[in-house]
Amino acid sequence: MSTLIQLSDLHFGPLHNSHLDQVILKEIAVLHPDAVIVSGDLTMRARHSEYALAREFLLQLDRPLLTIPGNHDQPIFDPWERFTHQYARYQKYIHANVDSVLAVKGLLILGLNDNHPLLPGGFWSRRQRAWIAEQLSHALPGAVKILVTHHQLAWQGKTRPAGFWYPTRALEFLAQNGVELVLNGHTHVPYAESNRGIVVARAGTATSGRTRHGTGNSYNVITVDEKQISIFVRRYDEATDAFVAARADTFPRRLGQGEESQAWILKKSY
Repeated sequence: MSTLIQLSDLHFGPLHNSHLDQVILKEIAVLHPDAVIVSGDLTMRARHSEYALAREFLLQLDRPLLTIPGNHDQPIFDPWERFTHQYARYQKYIHANVDSVLAVKGLLILGLNDNHPLLPGGFWSRRQRAWIAEQLSHALPGAVKILVTHHQLAWQGKTRPAGFWYPTRALEFLAQNGVELVLNGHTHVPYAESNRGIVVARAGTATSGRTRHGTGNSYNVITVDEKQISIFVRRYDEATDAFVAARADTFPRRLGQGEESQAWILKKSY
């Protein structure tokens, strides 16, 4: 079994709760996941000081790590930089590449930068789609294929555009290329569903005070074995000063690439 921790929307800067950084670091040390995924919005306004704090936190994780930028990780107070070198600060402090790859313990994880300097995110360029297909084609036999983006593909039954594409087209493309799990953030509200045989899981904000709809601060623990993918939401509990089990969603793994079954979802929530 492989275990991932998904953090999202850390938002170092105003309203960031630095105490939660330490709580999360302790829990990661205990859980000892195979990798940590950070699905965007490391900063609030992409200031150099915010990026420096984010880098300091990431360096303490001591686990295989994949990060991607979010819409907040583009400078807002320097329009010239935002439209010409919008990821220069991210690349200086966090990672040289905005699209990245991590292979660990039977998993092939792709991180896709789906941001736009002006419009709401969810944009996948032709180059990026070709890159996704190429990278996935190199997966070892039996590897679980995972894609990480910042913006959500799951709209809870609503048809909304995801950049240039509608979610159904994006999911069909991923299913054709054998992707089994998509991870994202952005809304600060955790959620999980299965769509076209792909598990789509969204993490809440781990450390920002900008929580929404009463969901509080949370992160995801994800386990993958031969039969199923499970998404466990852990929510911060002030009384115990720890993240505690809040919800569990378990999905049978797809039996064959492109197979569509109405019995994909097996959910248990508490």
